[in-house]
Amino acid sequence: MPEDPNIHPDWAAEAKDIADSLDLLDYFQILGAEIEAPAEELKLRYHQLQRNYHPDTFFSSPDLELRAAVTKIAKRVAEAYVILRDPQKRAKYTRDIAGPERAQRLRYSEDSEREARQEKVEELGRTAQGRKLWAKAQDCLRRGDLQGAQRDLQTALLFERDNERFKTKLDEIKAQLGAR
Repeated sequence: MPEDPNIHPDWAAEAKDIADSLDLLDYFQILGAEIEAPAEELKLRYHQLQRNYHPDTFFSSPDLELRAAVTKIAKRVAEAYVILRDPQKRAKYTRDIAGPERAQRLRYSEDSEREARQEKVEELGRTAQGRKLWAKAQDCLRRGDLQGAQRDLQTALLFERDNERFKTKLDEIKAQLGAR
């Protein structure tokens, strides 16, 4: 494979190594950012990486392996930024990579998208009665009425028995009431 005389051999080797290791990195690692990094920092890192690894820059390179590596890096950098700039997708992705199935969740997938939509539906309730009672429980919590919130969530669970969000919130309220 002919090397590109315009590219430093060490840089080319590093780019190829990065491309080979992409499947082991999460999106934050790909962008070189911390999980808590603000959106503006992610944007800056994305643009810097796109400048460094933009495939058009290497279009005429005789090193086909380098061209493939740069294209792979650029695509994964773009994928990482698209997911992490969206607050809902970022929150879901962050939870996924912090969980026990981290290795299988390094890339955001259609399954992740479906799960995120399901979580959003569950968060507010799947039924009209569940949503109404969830809203009432939230109002009670804002007013400091833990017993009212407990009552509303228990009733909401009659309509949505398998809603994990409702169950978790009810358990939190019961713990607070028990601590009194």
